[in-house]
Amino acid sequence: MKKKNNNKNIGKNTSDKQKKNEEMIDFEEITLDDEEIVPVEVLDEESEKGIDIVNTHNEKLMEDRQERLYENSSERLEEKNDVRYKIKPTLIGSIIVIIILVVYCLFEYGPIFGINLNRNSNLSEDSKIDIITTESDIYDMYNQELLVYSNNVVYTYNNYCQNTWKYELADNFTPNIYINDRYMVIANNSNGTIYMFDSKKEIFNKKIDGTIQDIYIDDYGNIAVEYSTTGYKKIIGVYDRNGKSKFDAYLSSSTIIDVKIIDNCRKLLVVQANTNSFKVGVTLNMIDATKEEDNITELCKFDNNLLYDIDVQGQNAIILLDNRIAKIDLNNGNVSDIKKIDDNQPLFISIYDNYYTYLIKELSDERDGYTITTCQYDGTMISELAISNSPKVLYSSGLLNYFLYQDSLQVINKWGIEVKNIPLEYIPKNIIIFNNEKSVGLIYTNKIYIVNI
Repeated sequence: MKKKNNNKNIGKNTSDKQKKNEEMIDFEEITLDDEEIVPVEVLDEESEKGIDIVNTHNEKLMEDRQERLYENSSERLEEKNDVRYKIKPTLIGSIIVIIILVVYCLFEYGPIFGINLNRNSNLSEDSKIDIITTESDIYDMYNQELLVYSNNVVYTYNNYCQNTWKYELADNFTPNIYINDRYMVIANNSNGTIYMFDSKKEIFNKKIDGTIQDIYIDDYGNIAVEYSTTGYKKIIGVYDRNGKSKFDAYLSSSTIIDVKIIDNCRKLLVVQANTNSFKVGVTLNMIDATKEEDNITELCKFDNNLLYDIDVQGQNAIILLDNRIAKIDLNNGNVSDIKKIDDNQPLFISIYDNYYTYLIKELSDERDGYTITTCQYDGTMISELAISNSPKVLYSSGLLNYFLYQDSLQVINKWGIEVKNIPLEYIPKNIIIFNNEKSVGLIYTNKIYIVNI
């Protein structure tokens, strides 16, 4: 009985709960403690509105942030553009300068290193200069152009056969012409008149009271004029490039072989022939114009020798003798050998700023033919090249050697590389190298051919 009652109560409680739940589901007018309960649907709407407001606010913030970022990026871009536009012309200018330098070096020095830009080696009418020659004509290099004196007129030609300068002598005389790069003296040795030129412009003319034997020009346009008068046989007058007299030196009657102006016209290095021995030797004297007495000092003497060339480098003189190349200290006269010429007799030898070149005939059984060698003064070999035939003449301009054969002119640089081989029908009577060693004038009777390497 008790069990039935309990079951009835449970059922009643269950019914009450279901009824109560049903009443809670209908929540239109339900209140709790006099406060209104917000429906879930209203809450959802309010939440969506709040979310929309938040999203709208965030979007606004994002737009503002994007605008600020855009403005900042635009400012930075403008700054970058300003910098770029400032750098760009400089960069372009540097590139243009580099390209110009490369092209210039290619044309200026390429041929010397064997980069042959002009492959045409044949003589043609386009490379010919027609002239009327006489026995007194003079050919030389002046201001890196070909100089021709003929019939009382001095001409210069560039490497394209174009006449670039013409100078007619005022008096009808056969001149002596002395040149050092851009400086030139045209002298009437018989009456002592000299005309001085700098880069084809006459800068002074003057008359020496005596008969001129020779004129020597240094790299700065100073000149030393060797002349004689009735009272003195050997006088050297020194003048600056404006013709102003610096000093006169009076020497013995021994033949003067060469004169070098040194120490800004204050000193002279004079090489004279020494005839006291059975075979002619040479004596090197230093003349110091700053001293009033005992101003001539004998530096050194070489008996039984001939001097072929001398080059002054600072306080040293490099000399080429019969049997050696030697260096002389101009302060004390000490002599040291650079190379002794006692193995094979050189057919040709020449000295330059810091190296020398010589051609010998091989006399050994192992080697036949000829060898041209270029060495530095300290003995370091620069190049050695064997050739089968001996050239008739070898012209050397320093960096390039021109070998003249019966039917060709071969050009070899100091590193032993063949730069050019020019076929010839006839052997020219003279060869003039000009245009910084890159052009050669082949002198024939009544015509000149110019070949560019």
